[in-house]
Amino acid sequence: MTAIRKTNRQPLKKVSNQKTKVIQLNAFQQPDQVETDTLINSLWNVVQNSLWFHKDFTAKEKEKFKELIAEHFYNGKNSKSNFKELIERICLVKRYVARKRGRYISKPQDFLNIHYPNGLSGTASWLASVNEVRKNVPDYNKGITTFANAILKYIESPGHFTFYKYRRLLIEQKQFDLLQIFNNVIIAIQFGI
Repeated sequence: MTAIRKTNRQPLKKVSNQKTKVIQLNAFQQPDQVETDTLINSLWNVVQNSLWFHKDFTAKEKEKFKELIAEHFYNGKNSKSNFKELIERICLVKRYVARKRGRYISKPQDFLNIHYPNGLSGTASWLASVNEVRKNVPDYNKGITTFANAILKYIESPGHFTFYKYRRLLIEQKQFDLLQIFNNVIIAIQFGI
């Protein structure tokens, strides 16, 4: 036995040629998404000029690395304070590697991965210990904070005044390694390298 099913199909109604208005909603875009994107691009410039200055990456690789960096901004913290904290941690890594021969940094795809404990995520405790020392010695590792502020201020108001102000501060604090990175990052930001 076969069952026959009747369907009540109605003929299609003629659709009138009404113009519809499309309203584009940015429901999934955070209010400060443009600012965050700028911070991510700038943070990539800092990372590349600090840790992998000797390597050229393809555009596809850079986009992948920026996506990995973006994951560090999904922690609910203020984007700017998060940006400065990440820059300070990158500076600590750079100095850690430079202090002793034989130390190295893992590949960018590992180092930038938020789930990789020996990468950028693992440096949170390093900055916490620096901040602990700063409670008793306020100027401890002051240069990395100056550098982080310098990059952020230059992003907010790029220009000669900001550049020379923070250049002078880094020179006064004898932070010549960070001064070189600062110069390179400003060139990268300025020329979109």
